[in-house]
Amino acid sequence: MSKKRKSVRRTVGRMAGVLATMAPLCVATAHAEDTKIYGDVSAAFSWNTQNTLKDNLAGSNRDTKGKLSMARFTLKLNIDSTVNDNISWVGKFRLVKDASTDYLRTLEKLGADAAGHNDLSRLYSEGEIRELYMDIKPSSNVMLRLGKQQVVWGESDFFQAMDMVHGYNFMWRSFLEPANEDLRKPSVMANLTIQVPELDGKVQALFRPGALNKHDSIGNTFDIQGGRWANQPLKSVDFLAVTPYNYEVRGADARDNTWGLRWSGMASEINYSLSYLKTFNPVPVISMRNDIFSTPGTAGLSGSTPFEGNQPIGLAGEVIYPKIDLFGLTASGYSAAADAVFSTEVAYIRDFAYNYGQTSFYSGALGGPGYDGVKRKDVIRSMFRMDKNLAFTQSLLGTEKPAFFSVQLFDTWIRDFNSKEDLVQLVGFGQRSKEHSSLLTVIFDTSYANGTINPGIVAGRDLSYGGGFIVPSIAFQFGKDWRLKLEYDHFFGGGERTFANNNIERNTSLFGYFANNNQFYAKVTYQF
Repeated sequence: MSKKRKSVRRTVGRMAGVLATMAPLCVATAHAEDTKIYGDVSAAFSWNTQNTLKDNLAGSNRDTKGKLSMARFTLKLNIDSTVNDNISWVGKFRLVKDASTDYLRTLEKLGADAAGHNDLSRLYSEGEIRELYMDIKPSSNVMLRLGKQQVVWGESDFFQAMDMVHGYNFMWRSFLEPANEDLRKPSVMANLTIQVPELDGKVQALFRPGALNKHDSIGNTFDIQGGRWANQPLKSVDFLAVTPYNYEVRGADARDNTWGLRWSGMASEINYSLSYLKTFNPVPVISMRNDIFSTPGTAGLSGSTPFEGNQPIGLAGEVIYPKIDLFGLTASGYSAAADAVFSTEVAYIRDFAYNYGQTSFYSGALGGPGYDGVKRKDVIRSMFRMDKNLAFTQSLLGTEKPAFFSVQLFDTWIRDFNSKEDLVQLVGFGQRSKEHSSLLTVIFDTSYANGTINPGIVAGRDLSYGGGFIVPSIAFQFGKDWRLKLEYDHFFGGGERTFANNNIERNTSLFGYFANNNQFYAKVTYQF
């Protein structure tokens, strides 16, 4: 039996075991006022509105425009229970079946997930204990949370400045999913919070024991298996065949313990926080072999420099998440003059990892820029946001209440920047990193019919490299339990890597990765 199938069965088995163990408790307390069982069932679908295989490296001539790219069915079950004034516990469980569509089978035939089971449906499906933790309150000012949980230290939309306690899973739907709690990879942690009323604040300490967590719980996970959300033009190209993940590298070892400390409080009606976090690079980098296919006596021929001198485990290299240090500041407050809420997050990150270079064998002859090695840089990530209600929409657009408007500027500043270091935005794509990388996003949400009809639009622009996105949507509420959301996802600009310019293009950046991925999306949800 395959390792993946065993893993899925073990996970489902553990969930079944946990649910079976909890069943008597649930039955015994189902009528208690302090126990709640709730959740939802949803079905999400997406259809390509472009040919996603246009100019693909696999050379396929199939036109995938109009194809059903996703049919994903999800059951979420949550149980909250209070044992007494000092102890309570929470369980959150999720079962997902991502159906094998004709589109996914096309990608599989071309090579997607070849290093795994050549089965994208299995890759995207899961049975998971999302969270399972106990809250212990030995006193009114002290709370200890133990178990698998999510901790949120940032509030940025789309991009993460401070919210790096956990990695994110962007594999089954990249960039567009609005619910961060569904994308974070929860961790087993000890989470201690002590209220300090004398200083109008609280201190929070986190400890993540590496030995108690799955290796792949660190860092952000992207579709590098050539699946539905692989970057253009790499659908059907499975990088794991030659560059597998390695979570046991010195300096990037998921087994290492990590921790964080945060003070948050209120000063002159300003909410603020100061924090430190030892964690892992959110974006994966690739470390390449320097001996080309391990041929004896040919060390150094590739021209690549392996990370920290560790020869990668893969045929060509490996994917890693080096450890980083984050020092953070957040603040938010209401301005009566502007009648708006202003927020900011600033994170000084020490030793953020980038890929660089274009002179190695892998960069020059095979995959494009960035395969020369991994370079560590200190960066400052910042976010400034204004949230405001626009009253004029009631007369102009007939909304039942002022529309919600949010504008956010996100910037990454590479300290001691030197263009000769040849840092890349993403390994294999041509755009070199600049000293500042800035993005602007806006959100505009309206409400009609007592909040049961909600049209909205989200848009963003890459101010440094060009390109952007625009996502109009409309959400319906039917009665107390049913929800329907319809959405169109449109990407534009940012360059485009193709079969013809592969390895020589020099301008493909973030939104160019999503070229030819425009889609229509629909999701129906029943809440219980």
